[in-house]
Amino acid sequence: MQAEDFVREVRNTQFEFLSPQLLQLVAYKEEIFPNTEERGDQNAEFRLAVLEALHKTLSPGDRPLIRFLLKQEITVHENAWSISESIRLCGFLLSLLAQVEDVGLLWEAKTTSFDTMCGFDVEFLVGAGVAPTVSYLQSIQEEWAPDALEYIEECQRTGDFHNLERFREVTHKVFREQTI
Repeated sequence: MQAEDFVREVRNTQFEFLSPQLLQLVAYKEEIFPNTEERGDQNAEFRLAVLEALHKTLSPGDRPLIRFLLKQEITVHENAWSISESIRLCGFLLSLLAQVEDVGLLWEAKTTSFDTMCGFDVEFLVGAGVAPTVSYLQSIQEEWAPDALEYIEECQRTGDFHNLERFREVTHKVFREQTI
């Protein structure tokens, strides 16, 4: 199955009614590489292709799929020694959908490892806007929320969010060029 066909099939079915077999194509699946003891994710390449297809035609209805894909990426990165473009693209796409409630999952992705803390852009956390995100974090009673709030407020003080529109334009361009 091609990534575009996968996206089309997901879009033609309500996410909660997708077959487990279809989701298994993009779910984290650990494998041991032949002739080594190294481990990897058997579905990483296809998941990236699906993310690239979504990037070309993103719509609000893609949100459940992107959230699922980000959870898979978080699992991959829990024991990884680097950060992949997959988790970054996934975070970017979710931030573009601008749902303030997604800040929790985005924060989880950012704080999964040292590498994701450094390489998962803070701008992804405020896709719904800085003020709405800060307000949301102040209003919820989640264990992680004070840390996320403090981090976002510090980034706001240092000017990380001063040109979010430009950041999004450049990030779109970077991801488009990588898929060519």
